[in-house]
Amino acid sequence: MAFEFQTRGISKPEIQKLCKKYHKSFKKKLADPIESVCELFLELICLYFANDKEKLYKLFFPAIMANFTENGSIHSVIEEHRETKNLYSWSYTYRVLGQLDEDAGLEIGRIYRNIMFNILKKTGFRNKGYCAAIDITAKPFYGNKNLFMVKGCKRKAGTNYAIQYLTASIIEEGVRFNLLCLPIPSLASVSSMFESLVREIRRMIPIKLLFLDRGFGNKRYAGILKLLKHKFVMPITRNRKLKELELCVKEQSVTKKDEYDAVIMNYTFSEGRAKEYQLDVRLIIVHEKDGVYFSITNIHSLSMKEYYQLTEVYKYRFGIETNYRVDNIFSPFTCSITASLRYLLMQMSLIAQDLWTLVNFLLHKKNRRQPREKFKKSGLVIDIVKARIKDLGFIWRPVITAVRFKRRIDRILA
Repeated sequence: MAFEFQTRGISKPEIQKLCKKYHKSFKKKLADPIESVCELFLELICLYFANDKEKLYKLFFPAIMANFTENGSIHSVIEEHRETKNLYSWSYTYRVLGQLDEDAGLEIGRIYRNIMFNILKKTGFRNKGYCAAIDITAKPFYGNKNLFMVKGCKRKAGTNYAIQYLTASIIEEGVRFNLLCLPIPSLASVSSMFESLVREIRRMIPIKLLFLDRGFGNKRYAGILKLLKHKFVMPITRNRKLKELELCVKEQSVTKKDEYDAVIMNYTFSEGRAKEYQLDVRLIIVHEKDGVYFSITNIHSLSMKEYYQLTEVYKYRFGIETNYRVDNIFSPFTCSITASLRYLLMQMSLIAQDLWTLVNFLLHKKNRRQPREKFKKSGLVIDIVKARIKDLGFIWRPVITAVRFKRRIDRILA
């Protein structure tokens, strides 16, 4: 009889039981929580599928281990551990994993984050509100460009095609967790996926301010965030009107080193159309020594200095780019053209990255776990902004690097 994956519904009591178990485990092994992290990763698979645990272990051990092996892939892990772990052949493993539903990896990621944030709440995770970033990341693809999961993109790493993902993550020291990652098929509506993503991440933790790339700086996405009543700040691409404003600002303002001039004004999308098609935002123009910068936000009634602080804190959006670089450390290699398998490996690499962040959170001293929380006087957006640009007096660093974490997990799992 052919093998078939059987998924099961996860109840709240089961999640609470698992959270209680691993909270105790992390408390007992606080000096070295990495073994508990390995057990949690393996148990996630058994929690989602209703198949025999031994068979699930044999199938998913290569997919998990590939994230922690240097230049790892499912094939290389099977070649190395097939006899010691009694694994299936690589051809059978690929064939069975290829039967997965495309949303399987995403659902496993959702279950994990539900468990992770519940564990964090019991281990001193403070939750006054966060800055989060949303972006589109592209994984270069070299195969058949007509596949449903492949989209055209800017040339990168020798190809104009990629598999794209819409991602969201917290961008504050100590808790730089990934919140959600949605694959973007070639025919999907990115704006509707964006709306779904924002609706989902705000149920996980309180998001006070969203940072978006200039690719989102248009009426469509600003309108979605207005509908959802979310505060945002993002740069806007220069059009003819903004180029004229840039010339005016340069003529009327001269700045020296370490000085700035700021201009705040209303900006209307679709200005020449009827009022019901228009959308008003605040335009922040900052003139510094090295140029003029334009940003838009839907936050009103701030002082000139506070608007400038808003643009300053936007610079910390690089945190999501750092997450991408760390994800590349964990991402396994694959030549598979099966969408479900590629999506599964992407979600597992993000879980591996979050496990590394979780371990660093547990290993850090309490006063450095979330160093900016003490500056958040209230839940107001401007307080979150001011806390983000406060000088800590030290540079926050992870206790264990991503490479060392990979090697430790590799030894434990092997």
